[in-house]
Formats: sequence, C-alpha cells, structure tokens
Amino acid sequence: MIKFILLFFGLLVYGCTTPSYPSIDHPTQEITPEDSQIIAYIDQRLEEEYYWLDEVIKRSLSFDRRLPWANYMGRNLTMLSTNGDDGYINAKGERVLYSYIREVDAATRSTAVGYGINLYFTVVSVGDDRLGFIVSNVYRGSAAEASDVRRGDVIVNVNGEDVTMNNYMTLFNSIHQSKASSLRLHIQRQTAESEQEKSHIANLTPSSYTPSTVAYHDIIEIEGSEQRIGYLVYTGFDNKYDEELLAALASFALEPVTDLILDLRHNGGGDVASAVKLCSAIVDASHRGSLLFELRRNPHNVVHPSPSLCYVEDCGIAIAPATITIICSSDTASAAEMIITGLRGLDIPITLIGTTTEGKNCGMDVTRVTIGERYLEYAPITFMCYNAKGFCEYGEGIAPDVDLCGPNKYGVEDKHYPLPRCPWGDLSHDIALVTAVASATGKSVSQDAATRGASYDDVDVCHRIASPVVGALLYNE
Repeated sequence: MIKFILLFFGLLVYGCTTPSYPSIDHPTQEITPEDSQIIAYIDQRLEEEYYWLDEVIKRSLSFDRRLPWANYMGRNLTMLSTNGDDGYINAKGERVLYSYIREVDAATRSTAVGYGINLYFTVVSVGDDRLGFIVSNVYRGSAAEASDVRRGDVIVNVNGEDVTMNNYMTLFNSIHQSKASSLRLHIQRQTAESEQEKSHIANLTPSSYTPSTVAYHDIIEIEGSEQRIGYLVYTGFDNKYDEELLAALASFALEPVTDLILDLRHNGGGDVASAVKLCSAIVDASHRGSLLFELRRNPHNVVHPSPSLCYVEDCGIAIAPATITIICSSDTASAAEMIITGLRGLDIPITLIGTTTEGKNCGMDVTRVTIGERYLEYAPITFMCYNAKGFCEYGEGIAPDVDLCGPNKYGVEDKHYPLPRCPWGDLSHDIALVTAVASATGKSVSQDAATRGASYDDVDVCHRIASPVVGALLYNE
C-alpha cells in the first residue's frame, strides 16, 4: 500500500511538472530509423510479456514515440497506474523503474582494466564543506589493492581536488568507472588506531584485474568451541562467477563448517539461476528436487504463458549448516531477497541481521539483441517471485530479526548502516559481522564492540547517488 501511495504522489508531481508534448522548452529530439526499430522492439515485448501488459495494450496508442529509444520506455511506463511494483520513488520524489533497456558489451567475461575500486553510492560530509566517497569493495589483484586502498576508506581528495558539491559526480566517475588516466587519492581511514594511521595517500595507474561478485570468503573459528562458521560475501548474482561461488561453498563443505553467515548487504540481485545454485549448495541433500521458486507471469503472456518453476538442484555440495545467518540491508534486493524467502519456503530457519530489505518481489526475462549498430540488453518486468508456500508479499521489504539502525537485543547500533566501515572479515570493526557471529554462537556482543557502531562520528551521510538497477533476471538468448 505504501508503494502505491508513493507512486500516486510521484505521478502527481511528474504530471504537474513535465508536459507530455513537445514545446520550445521541451523540444522533441530527431528520431532516427534505429530509434524507431528499437522502439518497435520495446513495444512488442511490453505488449506480449510485460507483467502489466493489459494496461500497456489499452494505452499503447498514447505512448510518445517521438522520444529517443533510451528515454522511450521510462517516460511511458511511468505514466501507467497499475505497475506500482515496477520501481520505486527515490528521495527526490522521482519514479525509478526496475525495467530497463541498455547497451551492453557483447564480449563474455574478460579481464578488466582500471583501478578495481567500487565506491558506495553515497557521498558523505567530512566537515568544512568537504565531501568524501567511501570504498565499498576492492578487487583482488587490482591497482587499488596494490596501493593499499581498503574497503571502508573515505576518499576526500582526488588528483589534488577536494571533493565538493560542485565536482563530486565528475570525481566519483573518475574513480568508480576508471575514467581518469591516473589517480592520486587522499584517504581517511575509519578504522585507524592512531592519527598517524588515519591518513593515507594512494597513487594508482590503471592495470588489469579480474572482477568477481564473490568479494570475500573465510572460515571463522570460535575459540574454545568446535563451531566453524563459513562467511561468504556475495555482491551480485552473476552467472559469469558461478564457478567461483561454488568453489567457495565447496570449501565450506570440505572443512566442514558448522554454521553459515551469508553477507548480502550490498547484493541487489541478478541471475535467478545463480540464486538456485546458491540455495542448492546450502540446504541438506534431502531437499533436492523440492520447489524453490515459482515465477508467475501475466496470464496473457504470449511468450511464456506458464510459470517458471525452479527446483533445488544436485550441485554436488550440501553444506546443511546448523544455523544460517544472512546479513542484509536496504541494498539487498530481488534475487537476494528470493534467497531469504526461498529458504523460508523450505522451512529452513534463518536469522536476518541488518535493516529492512528493498522489497523487489518481481523480476525480468532478459533478452539480448543487435539492432542497427547497438547490442542491447532488454529486461522489462515479466514475473512475480513466489516461494514454495506461495508467498510473494514482500513488496515493502523483509524486516530483519536484529535491526542495526535502532535499539536491539545486542546493544549494537550504527545509524548509517550499511555504510562501509572496514575491510571484509574485520571482527573488530564490522558491527554486522560481529552481531552475526554472536547470533550464530548464542553469545553476547562485547561492550567494546557494541559501542563501536556509534563511534564513527567523523563522517555523515550527505547525498545518495543513484545506483544501477539489477533485479531477478532470467536470460533468454
């Protein structure tokens, strides 16, 4: 209901501020033959497969086909009234769709060239009108790792320029998208034990590295206990990295681990097939062949008239831990949320640590096609995600068992969670991980660790940058 109320006000603002016709102030751009071809392809899939295709068909004649293809779908779908689950209203009151069409690289996985830094999509204030970017992840073997850039570092100066409101987007892209020819970064380290350690300068030149969504994995041994906790940080469901995902899970099965912590706090979703593999490796072998997800489509869907049923597979791994703890946040969405609901649909107990997830209970059938000179990936919302018990009602997000942004039974609170604070696996400074370990072991969090969550008072959230939409994706190529 809240989503639909926000959608109503978003449409009201949009309708009052944006004319639906060309004018001197809002001229229509010249439409090329390529635009027309792509728009025709967009229309076809919307009318045949979009989950809310009934309204599309009714209103198709009113769609503005004078727009360039890149703007066409977003402009017209935001004018519909039945598709409230396709997207959300951002902090600026703007409608952001999950459905997308974009150009992609036709190549398969290859070694990347750049700096190997992922920045968190939030700008922070560090005082005196100065801003900073927080490092969310550093790829192994990258220039950033070689220069001792760490997750949780706050970048306050780039190539001699302090980060300010006037230049932050340019500097953000120079780092995150490796657009600068070289980088000299002035860094403030949040976990520094002394003033001398707090400041770090990194000089970087682009180099090759291999990206991966398996950001970190390790086994945490508990002193004085036989518990061995497998800890996996997984930042996106991408089938290009399934081999690494299964290798990490296999290492947990071989040890073996007694418990599992799955860190999905920065996982916005992705390939449903990868989600099936992850669930299949976690659960006991007795669940093989059990229904995991049901992807239901519009009954008038021309291409896929029947639901897609996803079952627990035999992937040769069955960790079957005594406890499963999932670290989540508002950045946890789509296929990552399907992991939570899918396990619960099999009556497998899980504990959620973090904050309420995004609430993306729908997904896309993805096609890739060449039109003219462009290689396009097109992913309109085409299905709703149900678990084995027929549950799909998490459009407002999935609430955690332990909320790290407010008072909780562990006495741990970080008002800016999930803002990155420290490198992965840091049991001294990562409040979410410390709490997850306490939950798995049944122990309390030390008072020192409990107060550390609120001790990062030298940065404050200033501005959110729109992050790329991922989703629950089924590839049809």
